Amino acid sequence: MTCTRESGTCSYCRDGCDHKPGWFLPGEAEKAAELMGMPLADFFREYLAVDWWVGEPNIFVLSPAIAGEEAGTEFPGDPRGSCVFYKDERCQIHAAKPFECRDRWCGSRAAPRAVTHEDVAMAWTGHQDVIAELLGREPEAEEYYGGGLSGLFGSMW
Repeated sequence: MTCTRESGTCSYCRDGCDHKPGWFLPGEAEKAAELMGMPLADFFREYLAVDWWVGEPNIFVLSPAIAGEEAGTEFPGDPRGSCVFYKDERCQIHAAKPFECRDRWCGSRAAPRAVTHEDVAMAWTGHQDVIAELLGREPEAEEYYGGGLSGLFGSMW
């Protein structure tokens, strides 16, 4: 079978699912919650986590949780692990997966990136209230010393 953006079956596409979930753009988590037949707040508590772009101030984003880790809270400072929706080498929310997962597909390693990890974070600047409302408090970033993900993923995000 040939891998396409729609199939997500090649090793390059699946590699990201195994290492760290991609980020949703604002408004996308609601579509994934709808796909799962859940209100966003319940979906968040069961399947999502808060990640962040390190900066002044930090920008918080929604992401699928890491399998085996607590959902409904912030990621640790250097999150690693399989996406909670990655089962049997397939995305369980493929029809509504995060933007970064849709944007990263077979062959895109060599293709110019239309949107970067930073661009996705910047899209959240006017939506920080969504994160605080889901958490029931202001989000907090854990100390991050860098190096871990950039060394692991290189140009992936």
